[in-house]
Amino acid sequence: MSVAIDDGIILIDGEFKFLLGVNYWPRKLNIRMWRDWNEDAIKEDLKLMRSLGIRAVRFFIKNEDFADEDANVFPDALRKLGRFLDLLRENGLIGFPTLIVGHMSGKNWEIPWLKPEEIYTSHGIEKTIRFVEAIVKSFSDHPSIKGWILSNELSLVKRAEKREEALALLKLFSRTVKELANNVLVSSGDVPDSYLQETPNVKSIVDYVGPHLYLYDTDPVRHGYTYGAMIELFSNDGTLPVILEEFGFSTHQYSEESQARFVNEVLYTSLAHRASGAFIWCFSDFIHESDPPYEWRPLELGFGIVRKDGSPKPVAEVVKRFSEELETIEKLKINTVFRRRPEVSIVSPFYLFKDYEFVWYKNALDFWRVIQPVIAASIIASSCGVDNTIVFELDIDRVVKNKKLLIMPSTILALSSTWRKLLEYVDGGGSLYTSLVKGFGDFKASHESATHLWTELMGIENILEAGSYGFVYYGKISIEFVKDLGEIRKGEKIDVNIPIPIYTYRCRAVDAEVIAVDGNGEPVIFRARRGNGYAYTSTIPIELIEAVSVHMDWSGRIQRLYKSIAAESNVSIVYESTSPEVEVKPFYGSGSDIVIAVNHGDSKTVEILIRREAKSISKIGGDAKIVSAEGRKAIVEMPKKSAIVLQIT
Repeated sequence: MSVAIDDGIILIDGEFKFLLGVNYWPRKLNIRMWRDWNEDAIKEDLKLMRSLGIRAVRFFIKNEDFADEDANVFPDALRKLGRFLDLLRENGLIGFPTLIVGHMSGKNWEIPWLKPEEIYTSHGIEKTIRFVEAIVKSFSDHPSIKGWILSNELSLVKRAEKREEALALLKLFSRTVKELANNVLVSSGDVPDSYLQETPNVKSIVDYVGPHLYLYDTDPVRHGYTYGAMIELFSNDGTLPVILEEFGFSTHQYSEESQARFVNEVLYTSLAHRASGAFIWCFSDFIHESDPPYEWRPLELGFGIVRKDGSPKPVAEVVKRFSEELETIEKLKINTVFRRRPEVSIVSPFYLFKDYEFVWYKNALDFWRVIQPVIAASIIASSCGVDNTIVFELDIDRVVKNKKLLIMPSTILALSSTWRKLLEYVDGGGSLYTSLVKGFGDFKASHESATHLWTELMGIENILEAGSYGFVYYGKISIEFVKDLGEIRKGEKIDVNIPIPIYTYRCRAVDAEVIAVDGNGEPVIFRARRGNGYAYTSTIPIELIEAVSVHMDWSGRIQRLYKSIAAESNVSIVYESTSPEVEVKPFYGSGSDIVIAVNHGDSKTVEILIRREAKSISKIGGDAKIVSAEGRKAIVEMPKKSAIVLQIT
């Protein structure tokens, strides 16, 4: 079984095979796995995994059970590891061993040869690589291993103070593994906001990025959409494959039925967003409830897809059905013959993954706050049928040649060189939509200007008074269109509820058209012709507002703004749902298309609209049901958090 990477996805034996996986500690042993070795208990688990259609197993080398304080590996531990790998092979499962397990399930565990403050030092890295080398060399040719993962959330043990420190460890780990083992994938295994997971900075070091996502939200629809948008963020417009390396919820937090719906939603969302796999946390509940860390983290006892007595939870049936459907979908060659063709990219800001002197926004806001408008922009676009990717600002050259529309959402600041590239992009026929912000709540970027090309690119003039924090919006405002924009007609209004004070710019048109005004008649949306393209500018940071609101607006009004700009940019929308709560992702083929629709909301009947005549519409996957299908639409009955996969000829 060979592994390769092509166009941002992982191929198995030359074909796309979605890595449906679980994170694993044995049900009867939990973190005692290596110390209290019980082969029969492990065999029982692996047999059940195979029956559910699990393909991949991420497991953990608990360091205190494997090595001494000098990083010398215990021979008996190697014997047990070898036997476990043989058991994986016997059950047709592939393994992703995780080597440095300093953190696990709410506890930091001992790394015998390292103190936390030594992890990124030269002598600490040397010891760690000696340990890695001993393990990898012993099993470099084992057919069950298809990936080596550096750590489990090493940043929770000790976060590197500098990016260079973290990357030095990752580079040496990757080089060591690649020198010893052929035909394997390498990744870091860290939390999403770690230096070790920054796609633009690790793209030449690792083979995939594997975000660990445990997301919470006041809006259940936004919550579901966010998983797909996060996959796009880490993919960076296809720079690297993405495996959703951890995701899940405990049935001590939520009901078993809710857990099943959630996993169903995320599995289809991952497939729709071109993830190469998804590893559920975790395979089973555990029986030893007084063991650390379960004694003080009782939720950790209940993340399994099977209960502590081995009986399947409802989510197990979801996994089994999804696995069976994958066989049909993969035979059609999704991601190789059938491909997504997004014509829109959302731009994430330069300070997200690179440091500049006195640009302090990531430290002030943290990773999660910085990405909120980017994620919201991707969600708004996807919820109106506008397929999109997310690209890091410093990688913008990837998209200026092949995307029809670029979106800079709720922009505090962009590089001067980026604005110049965007002017050239628009002049050459592309479209740019930018919304602007100077601050929100207690955060203010007062000593800042988003751009230096106010007139040259945007056709407007910034007329804020000197010394002002910005023009303040708070509470309910109304955006009235004074000119047609796409499908929006003059006189239409979009009402926006702003939950916290928003500070933005006050502008007037120079040679741009005023498209919309606020309730006081202040111009807020502009359109400027530049060469063969258009630059659209909004002084209302819609994406930030939608991100920080308790609930996003799912009425379709915000979606109409994005859809209208996309229409004027000649972006193709071939497939679309009549409900913004249902995400639609098409994969285009030569004679037919595969369309994945995911309902992120409550139960509903929706129409999947098709912008060309369909000869046949058939269901090939999912738990939703076609009510009727003819001509240019399919009417689909979609239970809460359900999905459907259609083949449309």
